Amino acid sequence: MSLKPNVTKDLCRLATVKRLLDLTSPHWTFIAERPVYLALSGGKDSVVLLDALMQQWPTNAAHPLTLLHVNHHLQVHSSSWAEHCVALGKRYGLTCVVLDVAVSVNGNVEANAREARYTALFSKMSDDGVLLLGQHANDQVETLFLNLKRGAGSQGLSGMAVWQTQFNRFGAHPDMIMYRPLLGIAQEQIDSYAQHALQATDWVEDPSNQDTEYDRNFLRHEILPALSQRWPHWINNVVRSMQVLTQEQALLLDATNEKLATCLRGDELSLSVLAQLSTQWQAQVMRLFAQRYADVVLSQRQLRSLEQVLSAKSDAQGQLTLVNQHGHKVHFFRYHAHLYCVWQTSLDHARAMYSELVNRQNPADTNMTYQAVPLSYKVKPCDARHHKPIKQWYQAWSVPPWLRPFTLVLQHNSHDEMLWCNGVEYILSKD
Repeated sequence: MSLKPNVTKDLCRLATVKRLLDLTSPHWTFIAERPVYLALSGGKDSVVLLDALMQQWPTNAAHPLTLLHVNHHLQVHSSSWAEHCVALGKRYGLTCVVLDVAVSVNGNVEANAREARYTALFSKMSDDGVLLLGQHANDQVETLFLNLKRGAGSQGLSGMAVWQTQFNRFGAHPDMIMYRPLLGIAQEQIDSYAQHALQATDWVEDPSNQDTEYDRNFLRHEILPALSQRWPHWINNVVRSMQVLTQEQALLLDATNEKLATCLRGDELSLSVLAQLSTQWQAQVMRLFAQRYADVVLSQRQLRSLEQVLSAKSDAQGQLTLVNQHGHKVHFFRYHAHLYCVWQTSLDHARAMYSELVNRQNPADTNMTYQAVPLSYKVKPCDARHHKPIKQWYQAWSVPPWLRPFTLVLQHNSHDEMLWCNGVEYILSKD
C-alpha cells in the first residue's frame, strides 16, 4: 500500500533535516576533533537540532556534545525552562550547563540579552570549541527584512553566515567557531520533524515570541505566513539568493580588505589616501572600517552622515555618534585628515580615571595634589623655551580634542610638576 501524499511529504522533510545534519559530510568532519557545544534554549528549533544530532552522534567522538543553556531571568518561567533543558540533557546522556546572566533592562533589552548570552556561552567553551545554533531559513529571511528596513548594504542583506568567527567583543578566543547547520532548513520542515519525531512536551514555548510589538515577531507572525501562503517556496528561493549574495560579498570583502589596508595608519583611516579611491570604493572601505572598529553595519543614511563628516572643512573636527547592533555607543571623529573610531566605554574609562585623581588624597604628602585646569592654563614642558596655554601644546603634540577635557596638573607646594592627560604624563619645567 502506498503512503498518503502528506505522509510522504512529511517523511521527505524528516529526511531533509537529517541529510543536512549528516555528520559524515565535510562540514562535520571539519569539526570532528573539536569540542562541540549546542546552545539549547529549550525551544522547538534547538530541541530539533539536538534530537537530529543525537540520532547519529558517533560513540567514539573525540569529545561529547555539551549543552549550554542561558537563563536570562527575564521571564516568570525562566527557572523551569533551565530545569527542562537539564532533564532533556539527561535523557540523551549529555551534560547541560546552565549559565545564569543578569540582563540590564535599560535601553535595548534584546541587545542587552544577546550581549549577555554570547558572553556567557563563549566563556564556557574550550579555546577551539564550536558553538551550534538552531537558527534556520525563516530566521535568515527575518534578518533580511530587518536589514532592508534599516537600509543596510550588501553585507547586511546577505544575512547570517553558516560559519562565523571573530567574536572578540564577547571575550571569545580567536579559534572559536559558530556554526548554524539549520540555516538552509525552513520552519515548516522543523515543525514537521518535531511533530513526527518528538513529543509536544519536549520543548518549551516562550510567550514573548508571540508579542508582535517586537519587529522580528511581527514579521514571523504577520508577514512571512502571508507571503508563504501566496508563494509556498519563496523562503527557500530567498535563502538561495542570499547565499549567492554571500558568495559575492566574500569576493567584494577580499578586495575591500586590500584597499582598507592601504588607507589605515594604525587604527585610523587616512582621508587623503581614501580620497584617491573612486566614490564607490570609498563607500565600501568606510563600511568595512565601521564594521571592524565599531561593530557597526552602516545603513545608507548612516553612511551619508559619515560622508558628511569626512567632507567637512579640513580644519573642522567632524563627529558622528552611533549605537551599534549590540547597544554600544561609538563615535567617529575626524581629526588631522584622519578618521578615528572611539568607543564610549573608553571615554567613560578616561573620565573615571580623571575623577579618581581629582578626588585622590595622598596621606604621605598632603602638599601634592592633582588640579583640574582649563586648557587656557599656561605650562612649560621640560626643554621648552616658553610657557604656552595647554591647548597650544596639545595641538603641537596632536592630542585628540576628545581627550583634552581629561586634563590635570600635578602640583607640589603649588608648583606645577606634571601635566596629565588620559593617563599620559608630560613632565613640566620647574623654572
